Amino acid sequence: MDPSGVSRRDVLRGAAVGLGAAAIGSLGVGRAAGSAPGRTALVIGSGFGGAVAALRLGLAGFETTVLERGRRWPIDPSGNTFATFDNPDGRAAWFSTKPPINPLTQFQQIPLYAGVVEEIKGNGINALYGAGVGGGSLVFGAYSVQPRRRDFEQIFPQSLDYGELDRLYFPRAKAELGTSPLPADLLARPEYVGARSWLADIADYGGTPTFHDFCVDWDLVRAEFEGRLRPSISVAEGPYGINSGAKNSVDHNYLPRAEATGNVTVLPLHEAIGIRELGNRFEITARQIDEHGRELGTRTFVVDHLFLAAGSYHSTELLVTARATGTLQRLSPEVGQGYGNNGDFITSRVMNRREYGSKQPGPGVALLYDDEDPDGSVSMSWQAAPFPEIAGGHTSTNLIQAITHERGSIDWNPATGRVELNYPYAEGANDLDIRAARFAGRFHERADTRHGYPANGIPVYSRAVGFGSAATYHGLGGVVMGKAATDDGRVHGYDNLYVVDGALIPGAVGLVNPSLTITAIAERCMDRFVARNG
Repeated sequence: MDPSGVSRRDVLRGAAVGLGAAAIGSLGVGRAAGSAPGRTALVIGSGFGGAVAALRLGLAGFETTVLERGRRWPIDPSGNTFATFDNPDGRAAWFSTKPPINPLTQFQQIPLYAGVVEEIKGNGINALYGAGVGGGSLVFGAYSVQPRRRDFEQIFPQSLDYGELDRLYFPRAKAELGTSPLPADLLARPEYVGARSWLADIADYGGTPTFHDFCVDWDLVRAEFEGRLRPSISVAEGPYGINSGAKNSVDHNYLPRAEATGNVTVLPLHEAIGIRELGNRFEITARQIDEHGRELGTRTFVVDHLFLAAGSYHSTELLVTARATGTLQRLSPEVGQGYGNNGDFITSRVMNRREYGSKQPGPGVALLYDDEDPDGSVSMSWQAAPFPEIAGGHTSTNLIQAITHERGSIDWNPATGRVELNYPYAEGANDLDIRAARFAGRFHERADTRHGYPANGIPVYSRAVGFGSAATYHGLGGVVMGKAATDDGRVHGYDNLYVVDGALIPGAVGLVNPSLTITAIAERCMDRFVARNG
């Protein structure tokens, strides 16, 4: 076993297969023999939006290729598919020597490997994205929350009907992903003391918890407690993947169904690096790599329809690069604009009077909405975390979210010949920081001081430790509907170029994790595509 956690045999087998594919691909790939004109498609990315696109294209009979830069992550029966939070290795990071996310391991060195989390170092904010077959669904917090109408309609264009999403697309997305709330029997277990403490803190604040769904197979969580599967969700693992297989990532539902149609081929370790228009078709260039980053060759694909779903940053990066280099000349100047962090503000509360536990089963339990702030509503959720024993079990991690219209951009830098992420909002001086810090203080004072605990639950949200608005796991925008694209994902200037991931979202979804909204909107986009194209 190498330091990445992947056996040498697996690497050699993958490389052998890859070399054969690269040899074929170097000749160029066009429309396959016998495929009907106008019936070929390519999807870049295999996360929530890309998986939806792959399934709906496959069911509609389109010959579809899915390019995914990362590797497949099949669940190993021994429970060793992913790196663990307290002992990360190369599997944790996309070709970085530093483990992402965990400040307690930030000085640890890991080998370069095609791991599951990439951190984009921006100017003013860092953004994290998933890598692998399943994309961001492999590493997201498993929160599957439908936004309230009142919050959604503050952000999205009027042409996107919340009522339609509520009737049709949110239910469809929940059914396909297999979402459900934390069951009562698990909440009652002694290990779920953190979830119960969070509910008690909400009650002390005078709020009402909003229970919501998670992308979790709870039977497998029960199997963790029973010792039949490796503890994962039951000990607050998740940022680098769930070894028990209990997270319903899209490689467990949408993607297998897509491949089962016989019309969809998923190509792991294929990173799209360029798009060029060829009349009314597209040529896509991809480099093929192995798990250690060695380039095995390049492949070209020529298709009738192109769907971008590589994550908000990378989908936008491909288009901004194509516009700057002249390979897609009809793109709107709006491409690259409207990048938002979903109003995310991370805080840790220390010295809580209630015990939360050192290994906090999760992923969470409920959301607190606060509609009292005159500058707009905020929400707060609790995320189970594996805190070391030194914290005494009285520390919690919370995500505050606010609706703010502060936006950054993804821009071409001619000096470097590369794209960069720009987010010009200094710590403590922007609308999000001011409102989120104010709410964190109000929550502390009301939930604790009035009960005689004036030094309890102290919020910590400094960017210096990666909290506050220093980083986002929910980067959205760049090819925003109503600006750079239509509300059904068509990129302005092209009738057969689509964006179906977070890049289409106008910087936020409304005080909740964006995964369910991205999935539902992608379903809507694909329904309209199939209706137009048979």
